[in-house]
Amino acid sequence: MSLSEIADNKWEVEAAKPPTTTFGGICQILLIAAFSLIFVYIFQGSARGMFGAKREGGMADTYGKMSHEAAAK
Repeated sequence: MSLSEIADNKWEVEAAKPPTTTFGGICQILLIAAFSLIFVYIFQGSARGMFGAKREGGMADTYGKMSHEAAAK
C-alpha cells in the first residue's frame, strides 16, 4: 500500500465515526430524540382514539340529528 492509500483509509475510518462528543452531534441526537417522542405521542393518541372507550353524547354522535329547527327553540 502506498502512503496515500493508508491516509485515505484512516480518513474513511474517522469519517465513519459519528460525532457524539461535539456540540453539534449532541444537538442532532437530542433533535432525533425529540422527534421520536413527538411521533410516539401522536401514535399513542391515535391508538387510544381507535381502540379506547367510546364516548357517547359528543357533537360527532349528534351531528346527523342537527337541524335548523333545533336552533330556533
